[in-house]
Amino acid sequence: MSFREKSAWITVVTVLLCFGAYFGAIAAGWVHARGLGALYLLAHSVIALVVLQLVLILIAIRTTPRDGRARHDEREAAILARSHTIGYYVLLISVVLLFVPVHFGHPPADLLNFVLLDVVISVLTVAVAQIVMFRRGA
Repeated sequence: MSFREKSAWITVVTVLLCFGAYFGAIAAGWVHARGLGALYLLAHSVIALVVLQLVLILIAIRTTPRDGRARHDEREAAILARSHTIGYYVLLISVVLLFVPVHFGHPPADLLNFVLLDVVISVLTVAVAQIVMFRRGA
């Protein structure tokens, strides 16, 4: 497995873990979505995401030292460009669809969580698209 594919897997796992815990705690009602508890949980989720990604990427660089420092070849550049294009369209559509919660009268704090969810879905889309394309050999 190449370094860039490992990096995509690391992104999928860490984003699901950190923001899954955040959105899961809000959905389960353990933390009120409009209180300071949600803000503290969000801060802890972001810090955990940064630390986990940093540690796991450093481990991936150590396990594949040649790939970790290599430049992108044409295939990798095309995969990265295509995956970011797909993620951009997912983000664009999900942001346009924000009129639905606005229409139902959700307060601004809920809308910020919907925007955060849109960004998380977009990041996951980019990482999954990269994994699929690396596996497929596109």
